Amino acid sequence: MGITVSKKVGNAVVRNRVKRWLREGYRRMALSAPGGTDLVIIARPATANSTYQRTAEELSELIARAGVP
Repeated sequence: MGITVSKKVGNAVVRNRVKRWLREGYRRMALSAPGGTDLVIIARPATANSTYQRTAEELSELIARAGVP
């Protein structure tokens, strides 16, 4: 898994928080991710105004969609 959070998202504190949220969200649902795939996450500026719960929900939805051919 690769995570990219540009400076457009916010300052270093905000970017690091977003990365922590994404890593933790993925860790909790890694078993449901499709096997043998690489995942690249690009955080958008709206993520800075989100919560951990919403970020984890969106990540879960994206991982579920990635498993569908």
